[in-house]
Amino acid sequence: MSTGACSNCRRPVVFLIGLPACGKTTLGQALARLSTPETPISFTDLDSAVEAGEGISISRIFAEMGEPYFRHAESRVLRLVAETPGRGPLIVACGGGTPCNEENIAYMLERGHVVELQASREATLRRLLEAPPEQRPLVSRVHGDPDLLGRELDALAQRRAPWYGRAHSTFDSTRLETPRQVASTCREFIRRFGPLLGLQGTQP
Repeated sequence: MSTGACSNCRRPVVFLIGLPACGKTTLGQALARLSTPETPISFTDLDSAVEAGEGISISRIFAEMGEPYFRHAESRVLRLVAETPGRGPLIVACGGGTPCNEENIAYMLERGHVVELQASREATLRRLLEAPPEQRPLVSRVHGDPDLLGRELDALAQRRAPWYGRAHSTFDSTRLETPRQVASTCREFIRRFGPLLGLQGTQP
C-alpha cells in the first residue's frame, strides 16, 4: 500500500478488531494523535460512526431496534468509512462483532490489513468493570458481577475466536493503562505496522 499525496486515492486502512475493551479505540486515538501535515493519520471509531449516522446511541439501537438492525447499519458504515477518500492511512476501530460475519471479514481482509488486538484477560475484565455498562450492550446485564462477567467474556471469546483468527496479524494491547504505556505500545505498533502504512518515520 502507498499513502501518496492524492486526496482522492484509495487510502491504506488498518482494521483493529478484538473483544470489547481490548483497547481498539484507545490505541487508534493515540496513533491518530501522531498525525502531522507530512504524515497524516486518520482514525474512525466504527461504533461512533454508526451512532452519528443513526442519531442515537448503540445501547438504544440494541434496545429499540435489535442487534440485527445494528449489524446491518454497522456493515454499511464500515464500507462507507473505508472507501471515503483521503490523504494518509486510516485506522478503524471496529466493534467487537464487526468481523463476525463472512461478508464483513472478507471485505476487511481484501480492503486493508486486519489486526486483532489481544489484551490479557485481567486487563480486559478490569476495563469492562470500569466502563459504564451502557457502553457494552452485549455484557451489560452481568456488568456488576466480576465472576459472571468473566464467564460471559470467556464465552464471547470462544464464539468469536474463529472470526478473529482470520486476522492478518495479532498485537498485544495489554499495556494501555498509563500515558507512558500508551506511548510505548504506539511505538511498538508503528515499528511493526508503520512500514505497511508509510509511517516509518512517525514516533510518539
